[in-house]
Amino acid sequence: MKRLAALLLALPLLAQADTTLRFCAAGSPKTFDPAMTDSGIDHAAHLPVFGTLVEVKRGTDELIPGLAKSWSVSADGLAYTFELRRGVSWHAVDGFKPTREFNADDVIFTFGRLLSRDSAFAKALPSVSPYVVSFGWEKLIRGVEKLGDHQVRITLAERDASFLSALSFAFTMIQSAELGGQLLKAGTPQRIAQLPVGTGPFQFKSFRADSVIRYVKHPSWWRKDERPRADQLVFAITPDATVRAQRLRRNECDIAAPVGPADLADLKKDPAIKLVTAPGLNVGILAYNTKRPALSKLEVRQALDMAIDKAAILRAVYGDAGTLANSVMPAANWAHDATIKPVPHDPAKAKALLQQAGVLPLNITLWAMPVVRAYNPNGQRMAQMIQSDWAKVGVNARIVTYEWGEYLRRIDAGEHDAALSGWNGDPEPANTAGQLACGAASGTFWCNAAYDKLLAEARQALNKEDRKALYAKAQRLAMQELPWTPIAYGRLAVPERAAVKGFVLDLDGSMYFDGATPR
Repeated sequence: MKRLAALLLALPLLAQADTTLRFCAAGSPKTFDPAMTDSGIDHAAHLPVFGTLVEVKRGTDELIPGLAKSWSVSADGLAYTFELRRGVSWHAVDGFKPTREFNADDVIFTFGRLLSRDSAFAKALPSVSPYVVSFGWEKLIRGVEKLGDHQVRITLAERDASFLSALSFAFTMIQSAELGGQLLKAGTPQRIAQLPVGTGPFQFKSFRADSVIRYVKHPSWWRKDERPRADQLVFAITPDATVRAQRLRRNECDIAAPVGPADLADLKKDPAIKLVTAPGLNVGILAYNTKRPALSKLEVRQALDMAIDKAAILRAVYGDAGTLANSVMPAANWAHDATIKPVPHDPAKAKALLQQAGVLPLNITLWAMPVVRAYNPNGQRMAQMIQSDWAKVGVNARIVTYEWGEYLRRIDAGEHDAALSGWNGDPEPANTAGQLACGAASGTFWCNAAYDKLLAEARQALNKEDRKALYAKAQRLAMQELPWTPIAYGRLAVPERAAVKGFVLDLDGSMYFDGATPR
């Protein structure tokens, strides 16, 4: 409480400086190593610092050059040759001063960490990126080779139409080989998770867990025409969504991470506040642990699904900030199949299915998300409504929750029966669909060879319409098997002070501060 009080006093003082931008963040990052996390909170903290070879043009699904100024693909679709930018400066931070600019060695180091468990750094700091596992990159990528100081070739074992898009993901953010070498020599490779060094618009300055992150402008950012407009960027860690809304009203932050529907409705009435919105490439889901004997039965999952009054949840939890989900694919994604008809709410049929399955009375745990997300603005309220719906068909659900990081860890370990979660996707459908592939961390432990085959065929198909047809089949199969119950698609809305200019909210929820100024 003392730490929070001190921060509350400090932030209004920062407002006096025209070039300080204050962001009320939803949580404290667990790591500053983008290679080893799939957390959205971590990603938000990494985005100002790092760059990727390929980027997505803001507000669209168009891939554009990043640290790679151009690329070419071989006729067989297996070899990608990247021409790297020259004159890109690394950050200088406390504990590291670069002696050279970005080059091919940094790409080799970054992908060496991701792909080779036998690399010197990987041996010193054993770890596996969750995205490398879910994307199957250890098998997909045959080799990464340096062709010159500013040229790199990545060779695949098979064609994958999703590969370029994946290179825009946060886990592929390029890290400094020089920093890695210094840490390895000092015997402290673990410090790479506390010392973020990138090529992005802002440089890391300091971090106090559960309190504040401070960044300063990178004066030599390679995007010369888009240099940061703010000299300082401050992340004020504010996990409680209502507190974020209050602090925004009190002018203690300029921009706030998403808040719940009730707070959002109140903020809309404040002339000093405005909303930045985007369609949202997300889906809120209920994941069933198919390792549990009862939940391994399709008829039980079907019954639990149709027992939930999703329309009521939409009204109570999302308000006008969501639409009912008909598929596991976000509605804003180009591969979404809008023709799929969701199963109607039918408690009587649900109870009959459960009786036929011989599982009544059924006692299970229902895990409630502890954080506010666009795909689930109120996990506790949603869990209570599902609990009530299930009680009407003979299912006794005990609601369980944990701190967000612990929540995710325990779901990955399979401790739950059914768990509320969601997915903030991107324009590449393989990444959302891949969450349900065999071995992915989807909370379901569901494996279906036919589903995986459809995904593999979609990745190999270079024609977009062919890919869309294959993803439609995969969506229909997932809706028939129901390892997830899709609940809703959440519209993204980020509140900011009306005086703020230049803040960008991307389709996937990524927040860009480099062009923003508090007034």
